[in-house]
Amino acid sequence: MHWFERIAQRRIDAAAARGDLSGLRGEGRPLDPERLRETADDVLNRMLADGGFVPAEVALARDIAAARAVLSQIEDEAERRDLQRRIALMELKRAVAQDARRASARR
Repeated sequence: MHWFERIAQRRIDAAAARGDLSGLRGEGRPLDPERLRETADDVLNRMLADGGFVPAEVALARDIAAARAVLSQIEDEAERRDLQRRIALMELKRAVAQDARRASARR
């Protein structure tokens, strides 16, 4: 066992002895096989969603989809170009947010 695993196991044992691990959601039920295949990003996004938070790129993706739906309804050319510029800016912000998240995950 690696030194890090030993430290983690000691902390888990201490928390169990204090009773900090009893009464948790899902206690006593088998693990979901789908969750065992989740990536780190999947787990992070699920934890954020459970806490009521949405990653910036997800919120921006929703805004982009909504703006594109509106874009198809606009007939005025000047208004259409303005919305296209705003969509392009949102796409750029989303790409920057994705790159920042990926860079922080590599560290």
